[in-house]
Amino acid sequence: MLLRRGTGGAWLAFSMATAALIWLATGGASPLPAQEPAEEAAPAAEAPAEVPDAGEPQAEEPAAAGGEAAPAAEGVAPTEPETMLSWAIRASGPIGVFLVFLSVYFTALVIRLFIEYRVSEAVPPPLVEKLEAAIRDKKFQEAYDLCRDNDSFLARLVRTGIANLPNGRAEAKEAMAVASGEIVTELEMKISYLAVIGTLGPMIGLVGTVWGMIESFREIATAAGAQPRPDKVAGGISTALFITLEGVSLSVPAIFFFAFFRNKVAQMTIEANRVADRTINSLVAAAKAGPKSPAA
Repeated sequence: MLLRRGTGGAWLAFSMATAALIWLATGGASPLPAQEPAEEAAPAAEAPAEVPDAGEPQAEEPAAAGGEAAPAAEGVAPTEPETMLSWAIRASGPIGVFLVFLSVYFTALVIRLFIEYRVSEAVPPPLVEKLEAAIRDKKFQEAYDLCRDNDSFLARLVRTGIANLPNGRAEAKEAMAVASGEIVTELEMKISYLAVIGTLGPMIGLVGTVWGMIESFREIATAAGAQPRPDKVAGGISTALFITLEGVSLSVPAIFFFAFFRNKVAQMTIEANRVADRTINSLVAAAKAGPKSPAA
């Protein structure tokens, strides 16, 4: 309901008294200015006209509550929430730093194995073509020199077979089998580090779990009857969880790549032995057809 200006002084006094009662009823303990200008009294006097509306007193509650909370928050700067990355780094601690270095080594090892453990590296197509051409032309010494100057899986097998051919074909193949076993052992030694990382990951995570739980329970045990600090307890638990997650996250790909490269070694071994046997058989057949004998 709207009021018209110019009503009598009695109505003005009644309006001001009603406004004061409403202010007190709504908890109006918030500080007010020392003195309001006289010309603002008339608009304030019009406020009681809205008293019948039940929504108006409720609308003043947030302002009153805000007025009470303002002195408590005075002088306290709001803190920005911590990012997930910074929280993970802080919670992981020195164990997390060690896991990061282990992850870098693991990544470098996997990249190196991807470059070296290929069938095209174990059995180079250019070497196969040159060997076939040399055997076809009965240049057996040249075939041996090609393998001597090459360090691939196939070259090591073929030069071992050629060197043992004077002792017989069976002896040459047996020597090639022994050489193949040695080469496979060397290859598997490199990928065994992946198995070690796959085993260490969960163990390091378990160490972090135990350490984090010790930190949390130490805070509870040393509280001496007082309320333990929730941030300290939560800090120990977050350390346990983050380090466990990091250890498992390193272990899972390490186990996968260990199995992957072990299969690669088997594939390389099968292909190298197959081509080496074929090369030795071709060399023996070419030697029997001509006057030249293979170079020892």
